[in-house]
Amino acid sequence: MNRFQFVYYAILLLVIISCKPRNTEVKETPAKTLETIELVAQEWPGQEPKSFHMPVHRGLDKLEFVNREKVTLNDTDLVMGIMLEDTQIALPLLYLEGFEVANLTLNDEYYLVTWCGLVGSAQLFEGTVSGDTLGFDFGRALMNNNLLMVDRKTGSVWNQLSNKSIHGDLKETKLNLRPTLQTTWGYWEERYPDTKVLINKDTIGAAFPSLVFARPYYTTWQPEEGNFHMAQNHQTKNLGMGIELGESSVYFPLEELFKRESPMEYKLADNTIKIHFDQAGLTAWATDSMAILIPSTLAYKWAWKNFYPNTLIFEN
Repeated sequence: MNRFQFVYYAILLLVIISCKPRNTEVKETPAKTLETIELVAQEWPGQEPKSFHMPVHRGLDKLEFVNREKVTLNDTDLVMGIMLEDTQIALPLLYLEGFEVANLTLNDEYYLVTWCGLVGSAQLFEGTVSGDTLGFDFGRALMNNNLLMVDRKTGSVWNQLSNKSIHGDLKETKLNLRPTLQTTWGYWEERYPDTKVLINKDTIGAAFPSLVFARPYYTTWQPEEGNFHMAQNHQTKNLGMGIELGESSVYFPLEELFKRESPMEYKLADNTIKIHFDQAGLTAWATDSMAILIPSTLAYKWAWKNFYPNTLIFEN
């Protein structure tokens, strides 16, 4: 090859490279991939906290909408009911039982879904903090016998009932709790017959493989009773609804609510709220003066008091 040919082919190669379409895919910031995190927490229910390396299990990312006819549910199956402006969604908790943590996108908004059978509580949080979408995984440890989550952005550890980060770069930061209705499938379907249903078809990587698709029940377990046990029917003796408004909090035992007529008015700090409840649905919820649903938490009394020791307790 003479000099002229060499220059010709070099120029031709440059032209070809410059004409090649460029990859316009936006690359996301790599998430932290963690296998363990060293912290002080409970390794098992009922145990004292200790320093150890907490395993981290991948949270669910593939919840899917299916037609109502595609799922087999019992009337007493527990669901998290999500009410959007023009849509009602039921997420049966049996699809969370083996995982406890799921990431969800609805109408381009990011959410964190959690279920902790130990305290009887399912909660929905906004999945962003200061504009950052965090993404969450399951932390195989407990705080006051309650679920821990790990965000993928910073590797910080979060607690379900306190809504707070307890370890890491975002320590003391709070997640925004969104209002939901935790109830039975029978009660939800009767109220919203056109409901959409969210399920998990992916069983890989469960934190508790033996509980995948198991039907959770409310129990009467308390920490001093030793190891947690699975109930075979609903026992609501310890169950109630907690509400936090600013610096104030109140807890409504379901046993006390079911003795009254629903709804009832209650004044907390400077706020007058309406408390709604239904014994058949094993549920309670709250609305403000404009009849708008406000965040509340179904949980066992001992669990709520662990995180809100100054809470008011409603009594007839």
